[in-house]
Amino acid sequence: MICFDSEKGRFNFRSAAVVIQNDHILIHRAVKDDFWALPGGRVELFETSEDAVKREIAEEIGAKCVVQRQLWQVESFFEYNSKRFHELGNYYLVSLIDQPAIESEIDFKGIEEDVHLIFRWIPLSKVSQYKLKPEFLIEKLTDLPESIEPLIINEIESCNE
Repeated sequence: MICFDSEKGRFNFRSAAVVIQNDHILIHRAVKDDFWALPGGRVELFETSEDAVKREIAEEIGAKCVVQRQLWQVESFFEYNSKRFHELGNYYLVSLIDQPAIESEIDFKGIEEDVHLIFRWIPLSKVSQYKLKPEFLIEKLTDLPESIEPLIINEIESCNE
């Protein structure tokens, strides 16, 4: 995976899936976290970010998917577990090949060994009721861009410290 640590923090290269089905979006969270995110993960060396999102969906929920298009390219700065992160993320609109039945707002476990993730389908109309990270998603998921939108999100007061 493309991730490295320095004395200032950690760098990640991540891909995320925006999976929308029947006016619901798939979100997940680590069991220990108090916030939700989009499924995805770190890109492997010599893997495209598009292939990474397909791999992550297969690893996390056992589904095959098709990437429709890239929505956002995001450079973000944030803190997590008392560590500073600098992350480059590509967010893709994704369709599951075998569309599962959706149980709205019912938790289900991921299938990835040694990774304890909880998944949930939520109505797009309720996205603002969830603590979703990164926060730009709360507004943007209900108004997807027509072309790739670059974003810079800084949640750290001073990145140069």
